[in-house]
Amino acid sequence: MRSRFLSATTLAALNVFCLAGAGAQASSNAVTGAEDAFGFTSGEESIGIYDQSSVRGFNLEAAGNYRVNGTYFVKNSGVSSTFLESTAVKIGYATLAASLPGPSGVVDFKLRDPAHGEPSLVTLGLGEFNETYMDILYKHRASDNRLSLALGANFVFDKSDLQGGGGSSWLVGGTSRISIGSQSVLRVFGGEYDYRRDSQFRIVNVGDELPHRIERRRFLGQEWARERGQRRIAGALFDSTPAGRWSVGGTLVFSQEDPTRAYRQLFVVDGDSEMATSRIVAAPQQRQTSWSGEIRGRWSAETASLRHSVELSLRGRRSRNLFGGDRVLGIGEVLLGAKPAQMAAPDTSDARADLRTAVDQWGAGAAYRLAWRDRFLLNAGLLKSRYIKRFTPAGGVSERGRSAPWLYNLGGAARAGGGIELYASYSRGLEESGIAPASAANRNAVLDAIIVTQREIGLKYDLAPGLKAVIAGFDTRKPYAGIDSQTNIYRFLGDVRHRGIEASLSGRPIKGTSIVAGGVFLQPRLSGAQVDAGIIGDRPVGVPQWRLIGSIDQDIAAVEGLSLDLAGEYVGRQAARTRIALPEGKQMEIAPSVTFDLGARYRFRALDNGFTVRLQALNIFNDYAWTVDPSEALGYSPSRRFRLVLTAEL
Repeated sequence: MRSRFLSATTLAALNVFCLAGAGAQASSNAVTGAEDAFGFTSGEESIGIYDQSSVRGFNLEAAGNYRVNGTYFVKNSGVSSTFLESTAVKIGYATLAASLPGPSGVVDFKLRDPAHGEPSLVTLGLGEFNETYMDILYKHRASDNRLSLALGANFVFDKSDLQGGGGSSWLVGGTSRISIGSQSVLRVFGGEYDYRRDSQFRIVNVGDELPHRIERRRFLGQEWARERGQRRIAGALFDSTPAGRWSVGGTLVFSQEDPTRAYRQLFVVDGDSEMATSRIVAAPQQRQTSWSGEIRGRWSAETASLRHSVELSLRGRRSRNLFGGDRVLGIGEVLLGAKPAQMAAPDTSDARADLRTAVDQWGAGAAYRLAWRDRFLLNAGLLKSRYIKRFTPAGGVSERGRSAPWLYNLGGAARAGGGIELYASYSRGLEESGIAPASAANRNAVLDAIIVTQREIGLKYDLAPGLKAVIAGFDTRKPYAGIDSQTNIYRFLGDVRHRGIEASLSGRPIKGTSIVAGGVFLQPRLSGAQVDAGIIGDRPVGVPQWRLIGSIDQDIAAVEGLSLDLAGEYVGRQAARTRIALPEGKQMEIAPSVTFDLGARYRFRALDNGFTVRLQALNIFNDYAWTVDPSEALGYSPSRRFRLVLTAEL
């Protein structure tokens, strides 16, 4: 379950996209903080049927649908709890309050803004993979409310991971809110992350059956294949209400992924064969850099029964990616699951990244929002976007692609009585489509942006004070990127439609009890020439038909400060390959998985300070499941593991 608080399906994404790979305050509680079951993170604890890597079956990290405090930006590097209070996946009803939301939803990061008397925190932890770490978070708010600070550092002394590798890392980051005069606020944030770690591996299956299970947490790489690099992010948000009904603001964010060297070990196996061919993809220094931001002006008016606003915005991004120059190093035939013999480290000192991609995107838009007597909501937006991508091969001539679509959204909600609100929306957006994975022949290539459409209808029901349910039906369509089984090139293979129903139940049914439960049923379907020809199936890779989650957090009245939590997750069958190869003419599938987590949190006072101890047992029944990414490369789910964290409030 998401409150595990790192699922098998999201772990790889967190390793890539988070500034810090470990660290969490024991006082963080996603179950009590979540407004719905669609995806919420507090500190490093997460819950929900969705996360950044999977929303209605789509990857929002690849799509680039991000907001910080509700404002547009582009994320290349990652984020950190040193400057973030929480992260929420906003879809359906929740997007009615967002300006120009993406069709697939948005991931909204909320910056820290400490309140008066909010304590600073020092955390010592033993992570779920036995890594030891320390967090320091200083929080301050001035007595006149004109300044607030949150400054933090994280140190991982023994960075163990899912696959048995090791390493270390450090991070520094923070955020500040500064009042300028009586009408203006400036928020700044940033972080720098430095890591050293053993390389990860993936299994590339060319057979018609899944590989045999291998022992988890056994390091299968070469000792010299040790990655290192940095990630950094910095941003500023300005908002001002100079006079009357107008307000103005702006956002500017710099984000960079800067791996000095990277390795990916691949094991190519034919079905359940005992043997595999091993190779390592060694990449020289790559770099992904983005500058992004927007300028906005907002007019608003309010009467006793009506609130409405018009927001005008100019937004843009400048992204530069340097990649390529990879060396593929053959290790030879090995026993799958056994550690390969160590080979001498190759000389890759002359390897240089030699491919470049440049993306420039600009847009001018307007959004209108209306609320009438808390009975009716309307959100409409129109954006004219201009997108230019240039690809420059090694020593070659640049290739340029252009797109200038009109993008729009229209959504509304109406209160039907009895605590029920009905809502519906339609949107058309331009989204990124991701980067080719290491196992592809065109690894690290940046694919073109795509047009995405989504329509949905649903209802929100306030069952009781503090307890609400949401149910919705949706239909999302976009071009589909995957591995071409004939060329091993990661490219667009056709179109995909995800049609489904999702549901959420969250809140406090009784005092001391918090629940979050939900699920999604999907009917994902591929279409296109290769589907019609019977070369590939009609199911996209790695998209389960069912996902169900449930969490409960219960205060124990007999022991002051003690709470217990239980979480469970069911992930249904999912296609492991697009190609049809089985005798029955079906796609290869990964079997369903069920995991359960148990936890306890104990708050107490000692030495005039508050303390919180957090203990978790994750995947308590040691469920084993294969995982698959869009490139059709396989990994495995985490085994049973434990986590112990102590946080002191100073």
